[in-house]
Amino acid sequence: MGWLGIDFGARRIGVAVSSSGIIAEPHSVIRRGDDLTPVIETIARIAGEYEATTIVVGIPKGGRRAPSDNLPLYEAFAETLRSRLAADVVLWDESYSTTEAASRLRETGKPLRDARARIDMLAAAVILQSYLDSGRNGA
Repeated sequence: MGWLGIDFGARRIGVAVSSSGIIAEPHSVIRRGDDLTPVIETIARIAGEYEATTIVVGIPKGGRRAPSDNLPLYEAFAETLRSRLAADVVLWDESYSTTEAASRLRETGKPLRDARARIDMLAAAVILQSYLDSGRNGA
């Protein structure tokens, strides 16, 4: 049993994984274009490698970015994942996940200037960790 966390962005999609259901780890970044087919295929491959039964897709629910305009896009993405994979797909609040990821990266002393992909992976890990910590993961 495994879990995937997804930070769904306009240019990049951050992916995090957890095999234990306790700790989320940054995994990779998928470049995003207009055609989401390669993205779905990559996520399906990763889900298979980690035997993921749950995929957590972050959506902005509060803070500066309200989901009103983009919510249909997130829901359609989640529905495509549901139809393609034998996994539960959960929409989860991602508010401030990128801010927290950038803060964590700053703490390492590494410059943020060229760290966008790393921030996306870390944001996915923040989203997944939030879900795992909620106790809804069944682990």
